[in-house]
Amino acid sequence: MANVTPLAAKENTAAKLMDMSVEEFRAAVEAGALPAARDIAGKMRWDTELLRKIVRGEFADGWDDIQW
Repeated sequence: MANVTPLAAKENTAAKLMDMSVEEFRAAVEAGALPAARDIAGKMRWDTELLRKIVRGEFADGWDDIQW
């Protein structure tokens, strides 16, 4: 069976995906460097695709106002 990356991950899984300790991950979220979790059916989960886009440099917030 192939490994499956979840679409939404709990905190410790999201931290592992980012190769961070939970404490490092939590600090990055609190600093605004990583997005906050989303409430999905009463469970707080991180969007793994959004985390992937951040790592790849495909997601940047606040660039809409820049005129090139």
